[in-house]
Amino acid sequence: MRLKLGIWGIQPGYEIILEQIGVPYENVSENTNITLENYSVIIISEIIQESDKQVILEYMNTGGSVLLNARCWANLYGKKLKQKKVRFLISDNNSIYSSLGLVDIYTKISYVNSKELGILDEGLGIYHTKIGKGFVLIFPFDINSLILDTRSIRKRFYSERKELPSEIVARVSKGKLRELVRISLGSLHHKRGLPFVHKWYFPDSSENVFIFRLDTDFCSSHQANNMVGICRKNNISATWFLDTTSEERLHNYAEMKDQELALHCDRHLVFSDYKNNKKNLEIGRDKLNATGIEMNGFAAPFGDWNPELAKVLDDLNLEYSSEFTLDYDDLPFNPFINGKFSKVLQIPIHPISLGWLRRSHFSPKEMLNYYLKLIDEKLYLYEPTIIYHHPHHEYLNILDKVFQYVNKIKVKKLTMNEYAKWWKMRTNTQPDLYFEDNRLRSNIESNDISLRITLEEGSIITKFNKMIDLANLRFIKQKKVEHQHDLKRLRKWCWRDILYNYESIRGKKKK
Repeated sequence: MRLKLGIWGIQPGYEIILEQIGVPYENVSENTNITLENYSVIIISEIIQESDKQVILEYMNTGGSVLLNARCWANLYGKKLKQKKVRFLISDNNSIYSSLGLVDIYTKISYVNSKELGILDEGLGIYHTKIGKGFVLIFPFDINSLILDTRSIRKRFYSERKELPSEIVARVSKGKLRELVRISLGSLHHKRGLPFVHKWYFPDSSENVFIFRLDTDFCSSHQANNMVGICRKNNISATWFLDTTSEERLHNYAEMKDQELALHCDRHLVFSDYKNNKKNLEIGRDKLNATGIEMNGFAAPFGDWNPELAKVLDDLNLEYSSEFTLDYDDLPFNPFINGKFSKVLQIPIHPISLGWLRRSHFSPKEMLNYYLKLIDEKLYLYEPTIIYHHPHHEYLNILDKVFQYVNKIKVKKLTMNEYAKWWKMRTNTQPDLYFEDNRLRSNIESNDISLRITLEEGSIITKFNKMIDLANLRFIKQKKVEHQHDLKRLRKWCWRDILYNYESIRGKKKK
């Protein structure tokens, strides 16, 4: 039995998600031999022509698992759709998606009133049904268009207090949608009595990684030296994104041989056109090179991203960039721009800094608790823990305690460039997976990349070997995580959002 997904109508949004998850897949059509042995799950992402429907119906009726959206389902069975516009959805706490919580989509959802459909998660509008011997799972939205959405908006982030921190970030919760697809694929494999197998997200079978990012705008040499002292005290190599306007400070950064140095900007702006973005980055790069600093990465001022900036990053042959208006709290990916995938890896981070916590009137104790809870949350969500800071905001005692906690729980510490290089190696490792007699067979053996294998009774992370006997593995039941009960307050109107948006626009005009 081959463990491979077939996608009817392959689309870049699904490609991004499946590469993030790390599961083998390929495009299928009416000319493909779509059988239970060849494909463990079929994803239908576009309308199927009338003459081709029988191929999919036969796959389902004989026991195949299928994932599709309501529009494709309605087309397949000649049903009528109902639609409504929503800003966000909230998962049920008693479903397999309970950990997702609030999912921002800002789009129309579609649903079919049909007696043969059962509700899998009412809050998310996800339905399921059995067709013949097969299983079907139905999303109310189009995954591809949501993942390719590049709009941004100010959002508030959860804390157990009245005033919440906010930032302008990607409008769509892409990380939540990626996890929703992963959970769904796992369920559909398990319905067939198959393990769900995907490449693990972190090197060396680590439970997680911790990356500390620093943006140096308005930072003095004294503040930078204090900051690097705290990093060294805790054995942390941070990734410093350098503002090159103050050239006299670049020699100070060049002496930080145990830290990663990358580019933030020359002018603290992102422009709407290619020419000005390229000029800004090239001036910054040349200043770094003149000081003996070679850059591999970039993080834009204000977390801003646009396609014209992305073209510049590609032309400069950078390893990675990091902009939270494109995505945040997610796994790395290569953005899809103007009909092709960028060569520059995007590394999403958690977008709330200590500066924003201060702006939201958090006490030092509340600031520390915010980050400690965030680290714990990232561990059970299997998302990389990447936080950022501006050294001129200081709060070194809080960061010291955060770093101590990271060391205590023994999370693997990396720079952004180290993670980017490993992730690209992971992407280039494309296994063929087969399952028979309770054994997993692969064409690849690797000490650098691990597999996550899930069954209904639990999951395990194990090294990539050519033959793995599941009977010899100890599967661990994953703890069920429920989301907070008051998530709707995150998206209620708040006068502070208007104030902060005004301040953001005014601040950029002054640059």
